[in-house]
Amino acid sequence: MTVASTIRTDEETLARLDSVAKQMGRSRNWALNKAIEDFIDYHEWYLAKVREGIQAAEAGQFAAPGAIDAVFADFGA
Repeated sequence: MTVASTIRTDEETLARLDSVAKQMGRSRNWALNKAIEDFIDYHEWYLAKVREGIQAAEAGQFAAPGAIDAVFADFGA
């Protein structure tokens, strides 16, 4: 079942949304729903990872300095 909702946004954002949706051959409604789903999916994942990190820290599980250096090296830092 779907329900109706209303958002308020500025004209430029709406025009950009319509442009992207049109280029994808999709409706504004589809684009809005996709953006909302992607937002929720990302933030659910992110918050779960934060909780995992907090639990690991509380259990005394920290990354070894060498592991941290390797991650930075992977990103050229």
